Amino acid sequence: MFKRVITFAAAAALALTLVAAAASAATKTVTIRVEGMKCGKCSGSVAKALKATHGVEDAEVNAEKGEAVVRYDDEKVTEARLREVINATGFKAVEGSSGNN
Repeated sequence: MFKRVITFAAAAALALTLVAAAASAATKTVTIRVEGMKCGKCSGSVAKALKATHGVEDAEVNAEKGEAVVRYDDEKVTEARLREVINATGFKAVEGSSGNN
């Protein structure tokens, strides 16, 4: 009987550890100001590049507002990497203009 209790307790502890590890992988949202976009085609190319980036869950890019709102897994990709992806499309991710949630 004592052996079963110990086994159950160990299994419960392992399960809690796994749940805690999964919960630590946080989805973040960042708004990055983007300069140089003039039309829907511009914002479409930025959105496509962001969505193709490992760790990005969603990206909404608006040329009129000049911004990209990106939802991402912060364990797979950094905000700095998102800015690099935007810059690689030929537009400019403006530093210091983000809002994290």
